[in-house]
Amino acid sequence: MRFALAFALALGLAGMRVAAQRSTILTNGRNLQIPVNHGLPDTTLDFTFCRLRYDNIRRARKSGWGDDYPQADFNFMVRLSELTKTKISRWADGDPGFANVTAMDSDLFQCPYLRMQNAANYDFTPEETVRMHDYLLKGGFLWIDDNWDPDFESYIRPNLMRILPDARIVDLQVDHPIFSTFARVDSLPQIPALGSWLRTRQDSEFGPSTVHYYGVFDDHDGLVVFVSVNSDVSDSWEREGDNREYFHEYGGKGYALGVNVAVYAMTH
Repeated sequence: MRFALAFALALGLAGMRVAAQRSTILTNGRNLQIPVNHGLPDTTLDFTFCRLRYDNIRRARKSGWGDDYPQADFNFMVRLSELTKTKISRWADGDPGFANVTAMDSDLFQCPYLRMQNAANYDFTPEETVRMHDYLLKGGFLWIDDNWDPDFESYIRPNLMRILPDARIVDLQVDHPIFSTFARVDSLPQIPALGSWLRTRQDSEFGPSTVHYYGVFDDHDGLVVFVSVNSDVSDSWEREGDNREYFHEYGGKGYALGVNVAVYAMTH
């Protein structure tokens, strides 16, 4: 708890330092399912936030590929650039370089970091399965976030095993290096969406549940996929400016984990 509060304070101070220059945090999350930009950022530097776009084949979880979009993507890149020495990609208008791609998009292989929201809504086609297999084995990294029981066993694990038949899937514990690459996380954070938390004041969105962060390792023992189960990490980024109490409860935890994963993906 002390760490989370300290990290949240650091975020606030970072925002104050740049507030005089321009507004840096987006508010009023809207789960937009229509891209706000196309292709890759005009200036591609150390880090580009890529989001996987898809068309729902079922409505198993929330809205779809654009859940927490674009606020979460924008806000996370702002904070990553403030809290680390990472040079983020940018669009011509100066906005952080967050992008969206499909599994068949030629730009996919220019995205070393890729996020997928609400993965229970989709099954990869045979062609996309081959593309995702090649993407991950060529050095790509995928974070599948905002999944809740029974998403993982019903939909996500079968999809992952089609993509990487020889993969080893591990329920990661807090002592794995990904949880301390930048900031040490002392316990696995469970983060609910703001709306759910306002209704119940509980960490879980759908009744009592245990948080899991699964790691998917390739045949060279490289961590290529990270899966949040019973946690909605990106909501803590999207909603930073929407509710002060929620931010102080979950902002530090969410950003600490997010920066850890991004730095791990860039350095491994």
